[in-house]
Amino acid sequence: MKSIFLKAALGAAFLLPLPAFSQSKSETYKDIIEKAYNLSLQKDRQQALNILTAAIARESRPAAQTELKKAALDVAHVFFSDKAQQLYETSISLKKTELNQALGKLNEAQRIEPDNLTILTELARLHMAKNDCSNALDLLAKPMKMTPFDDELRLANAQGQVCLGQWVEFAKNPESVDSKKSAYQKFWMVLGIEQQLKLKNISKALEQAQNLVKLDVKYPESHYWVWKVSQVLKKSNVDEAQKYVMACKNISASQYRQYMIDPMLCRRTTEVEGEIKGMNGTTE
Repeated sequence: MKSIFLKAALGAAFLLPLPAFSQSKSETYKDIIEKAYNLSLQKDRQQALNILTAAIARESRPAAQTELKKAALDVAHVFFSDKAQQLYETSISLKKTELNQALGKLNEAQRIEPDNLTILTELARLHMAKNDCSNALDLLAKPMKMTPFDDELRLANAQGQVCLGQWVEFAKNPESVDSKKSAYQKFWMVLGIEQQLKLKNISKALEQAQNLVKLDVKYPESHYWVWKVSQVLKKSNVDEAQKYVMACKNISASQYRQYMIDPMLCRRTTEVEGEIKGMNGTTE
């Protein structure tokens, strides 16, 4: 991501319609990228994205498309305001234990930079953590039209679909079929487990949950899902329950940041601890 930090807030938002854009015959895609970065430096994120997405739609060469998309993601995610970035970082530091305060800080950041994709994606995840799934998807609707090639955005949108129970829409995500092609494989696997549970394919859900543990044993939610599927199978599996609780209690700040792309990261400890208390004395 390009690091461009400016001191003033951005006024444009995704509500603006795409203006007409024409490219001169002598203007190359590299010229367009340079123009977009210059607009970004002038705090005009919307216009920068407009010309990049128009160029992407016209471009047929894969290498050129790749560079244009990278530039669009640079522009979409960059912080223009030190204040907005500070509020974002404060929100991240609060989200594990003070969800409402984290949401307040991030709302303030979004008011400063209303179309910053880093802020919008995290804001959607906080709404999901509060089970406000509809609001989460609403936040992502316009970005999904502008930068649908953003991997993290596609994941957040799919997480919102699962949160809201939109299983038909979720099934249309290519990554839901083959998560191995995604850089966010483990998080897509979680959604796949939830989908299999919804379809009552319990053995498939258990297989996927066990594979998730093998993929990343340090990821707390991998233990949660093995335990959760075991519950459906009427098996206590107190060992996985305890691993989940301990992983969440001992998670470091760097680990939390690594896994926080999961909106429900370590948000089920009360549920699991309650079940552990009920299981103690009845399991070996």
